[in-house]
Amino acid sequence: MDIIFNRRSIRRFQNRSVEKEKVERLLRAGMQAPSAGNQQPWEFIVVEDHQALEALSKMSPYSGPVASSGITLVLLCNSDCLKFQGTWQQELGAAA
Repeated sequence: MDIIFNRRSIRRFQNRSVEKEKVERLLRAGMQAPSAGNQQPWEFIVVEDHQALEALSKMSPYSGPVASSGITLVLLCNSDCLKFQGTWQQELGAAA
């Protein structure tokens, strides 16, 4: 419960690389999220390129902080594998 009650949103990042082992651990954790019918509709993209991070930061009014990060994980839904159309939002939320 401490994790839930003490969570915070980070909006200022250090522009530095993250160890490959840490990134892989985060990806493995996301892939363990529950999904209806085990459809696992998520796809993860690891973005480290500064120009790509800058472009991502302009795609939404809420993604500005991405520009100052050293790395960003982008989570996408692969609609080709959906067996249950109404669940992908929850599943990607759990994977995030």
